[in-house]
Amino acid sequence: MKKIFIIISTVTLIFGYFCTKAYCQDIHFSQFTASPLSLNPAETGFFDENWRFTNNYRTQWAAIGTPYRTISVGFDKSMHTKKGKNFGLGAFFINDHSGSSNLLVNKIFVNGSYILSLNETNVLSFGAQIGFVTKNFTLNGLSLPSQFNDNTGLFDSNLPNNITQTVENIQYLDINLGIKYKVTIKNLTPHFGLSFFHVNNPKETFVNTDNKLPMRVALNSGVTLPIKDNIDIVPNILVMLHKKTNDFVLGGIANFKLKPHKQISNIFAGIYERNSLNNADAIIFTAGLGIYGFDLGFSYDVNISALKAATKNRGAFEISIIYKHLTQKVKSVTIPCDRY
Repeated sequence: MKKIFIIISTVTLIFGYFCTKAYCQDIHFSQFTASPLSLNPAETGFFDENWRFTNNYRTQWAAIGTPYRTISVGFDKSMHTKKGKNFGLGAFFINDHSGSSNLLVNKIFVNGSYILSLNETNVLSFGAQIGFVTKNFTLNGLSLPSQFNDNTGLFDSNLPNNITQTVENIQYLDINLGIKYKVTIKNLTPHFGLSFFHVNNPKETFVNTDNKLPMRVALNSGVTLPIKDNIDIVPNILVMLHKKTNDFVLGGIANFKLKPHKQISNIFAGIYERNSLNNADAIIFTAGLGIYGFDLGFSYDVNISALKAATKNRGAFEISIIYKHLTQKVKSVTIPCDRY
């Protein structure tokens, strides 16, 4: 097991290095449940195991030009004090490279959470995330309207682009907050999350204006529904609101649990739809398995938006890896006492 984990971690680091040289896009994972630290800061440490490693990779729009590619790596740990306090600590990194402008985004966050057990069936988590964001781009490789040559009918990069006062590198602090609530009702454990991103409204502009990044609100919920002893249905929903834009992802998976203590513990498959109030965006097919303690997920977005004529319905491909480690350290000691 340790050897397998070292191999996968090494591959991840190599993969991350080469992706920083490649082409990626803004944070946007179809497998949102497999990227907990980017979904909600309150997810930090909110699990039964001792620590968790997450890795996500996404590539899209290869059908219409330079592809957008995104990679993220996260680590978080649950912590328990002698006084019964529960905390979560973690860190999260994302690299994103978009299109012909070579827009490169790097974000690194530190996460913290306080997990409060209200009683035996209700758990509440408060999370915060603070990070440093860098963005840079280049006009090289872009064709702008002023560079269209009426004589040739083609774009000419030697013509002036009429863009002045550009800043090619920006940096800012970003603060995100979140709340998560989980309740146990018989054999059901529904959960609800509410998160607020860019609460400090950081300044974000490449043209020396006073543009502020507006706050983004995300609401997610899900529940595991046992159908049989070895079959669960897991519906999930994600709603995101960002100024005048909105995004809805709704669907679920069927999870088939196999015999315990086997190399492959479970397999799953499902379907989601992503759209906004005005437009359908994509149908997302997902599948995966649990193997040697790792949860591996694969998904593909079939584009059904107005862009489908250009993409021929081809959208995005994603891979996710989650590993949760159960500590072997004894948390409590019972002193034996002979009974007479």
